[in-house]
Amino acid sequence: MQASKHLVYHAAWKKDNNMDVIKEAAMAKLISSESAMSICTEAIQVLGGYGYIHEYDVERFFRDAKILEIGEGTSEIQRIIIAREILKSYQPND
Repeated sequence: MQASKHLVYHAAWKKDNNMDVIKEAAMAKLISSESAMSICTEAIQVLGGYGYIHEYDVERFFRDAKILEIGEGTSEIQRIIIAREILKSYQPND
């Protein structure tokens, strides 16, 4: 979670300083959403069947985490964006 927080703050800092944030924003979204999903999946494993019933918040957290992976570009799209931005720095300027 600290890595996710750092990536978000770093992207925000770059945006505040009028710097390009495409790669950093994609990295922050990818790591944050996948971390949230992983943590929620583990919480459901710990709770067993109780993790799926509405009386426990983890059920809602799981649904919310899943939509974070999908909304504003799936994890796969974020990886493509990151790769594209990295490759830009290795191409000669015309």
